[in-house]
Amino acid sequence: MPKNQYVARRSERGVALIVSLILLAVMTILVISSMRTSILQLRISGSTETLSVNLANAEVAIADFVDANIGRFAPGFLAMPAAAGGALYPATVINDSTVNLVVTQVGCGAANTFISQMGSNALQAVQFNVAATATVNRGGRSTVHQGTEALAPPGSC
Repeated sequence: MPKNQYVARRSERGVALIVSLILLAVMTILVISSMRTSILQLRISGSTETLSVNLANAEVAIADFVDANIGRFAPGFLAMPAAAGGALYPATVINDSTVNLVVTQVGCGAANTFISQMGSNALQAVQFNVAATATVNRGGRSTVHQGTEALAPPGSC
């Protein structure tokens, strides 16, 4: 073995090993950091999806309630049985969500649009608040409120 080759090998003393270990440690830290970021983003997107599903299901429940009761809205109809013209409540489970509907009569009085047109025989208006709270089975809850107004015969309020 020539003398030059022996001297070159002795002078390296593991510098390449140390540099590669440092690079490996830096790359490991970067990978762990990016994995934590991606896990957090997955959690955020899952929460956003749950919120969207709950909002959509609450809106569907309100639309179903309003559609089922078209022509039935009248003062005091919430207290009447469904067979006597009271409120009809649609399904409470929609697309993997449980929906709870709470309907309250907010007011009843003169329908301002029709008073000037009809005088003392003016139609009256009854207002309702329809609140739907949707809870998806994997967690999360959303509540949607919608007001609705229906015309009522004169003197019914």
